[in-house]
Amino acid sequence: MKPIFVRGVSNQFRLTLAIILSVALLAANHRLDPIRQSLSSVLSPLQYLANVPGVMLDWSAEAFATRNMLELQNKELLRQQLVMSERLQRFEHVRQENERLRALLGSPVHMDSRKVVAEVMEVASDPFRQFVVLNHGSQTGVYVGQPVVDAQGVVGQVIEVSEFTSRVLMVSDTSHGIPVRVTRNDVRAIANGTGDIDQIELRHVAKSTDIIAGDLLVTSGLGNRFPEGYPVARVISVSRDDGQSYAVINAQPLAALDRIRYVLLIWPDETTPFTLPADLVELIEKNVAASQATGEQATEQQATGPQATSTTGDNASLNQPAVNPAGANAQNLTVVDPTGANTQSPPAVNPVATNDHNQSSSEPITQSSEVNQ
Repeated sequence: MKPIFVRGVSNQFRLTLAIILSVALLAANHRLDPIRQSLSSVLSPLQYLANVPGVMLDWSAEAFATRNMLELQNKELLRQQLVMSERLQRFEHVRQENERLRALLGSPVHMDSRKVVAEVMEVASDPFRQFVVLNHGSQTGVYVGQPVVDAQGVVGQVIEVSEFTSRVLMVSDTSHGIPVRVTRNDVRAIANGTGDIDQIELRHVAKSTDIIAGDLLVTSGLGNRFPEGYPVARVISVSRDDGQSYAVINAQPLAALDRIRYVLLIWPDETTPFTLPADLVELIEKNVAASQATGEQATEQQATGPQATSTTGDNASLNQPAVNPAGANAQNLTVVDPTGANTQSPPAVNPVATNDHNQSSSEPITQSSEVNQ
């Protein structure tokens, strides 16, 4: 006969087993990433299946829309089209001017990057993590660290990729940071998430930094993660307390993080190496060639100057004795006549013994005449 109350595993053993398993999972966390990706790829059809009711509801709402709603939407779209057309005309002029300036500077244009529209399939229910799941994965070319934006600004970056889906960490998450700069004065800072979906903060900013409420924060391009120039947030409050070492700066993300439906995946553009324009290169080559020619002419003038003086003044150089600045022996120094008219070698005069000039000059001349005879 079996007893009514069967004694099971003790609570101490369960606690010890739970602690051992927790430590083992913490130690092997980085090794479980391939397993997580495989499980995510296997469960991707279930995610698509769970997304079917939402898709059907949207389709039903679009199918049973009333005539008045369609007319209102059509008028609103026409108004937005006119506004965007006027803005596009102004931006086209700015774009052409920007291209001309970049052509003068030889700087590449960062406008031809690849972009793919993705749909949000799932939103994280964890209050401590803020991320969304997109319907594009490694088959589309999505990679870890890829920037994600929407129609208003930066949403976040990809942190996990499976075969058909990808997970995006939003800028408001506490573990997310993005380099930004102020468009008004190009002040650089790091924008960190606070856990609140409508607020981010700039940490470790000096109190003397010129940042005010209303400043627009855009990506600075540092870190080689987010392209430069995408809007991130707008400063809503700046507090400079004397008792604190840094200013407390809060900003509101421009992207609609609480109601995003479609986002844009951005691939980095393949920029060409920096090259100078052809006309500037030609001008530099001409200047270098002209400077080289000028240097050669100066060198030729310095080389031919003493020869011209010696050829034009042959008689004068023969009638005057040569001066030996080192005070060397006068018989070892001879002067050659380039024309060959006179073969006599004038004596060299020691500048130290200037009083015996007449006597020292007569002896070498006699010796040279005896050699010629």
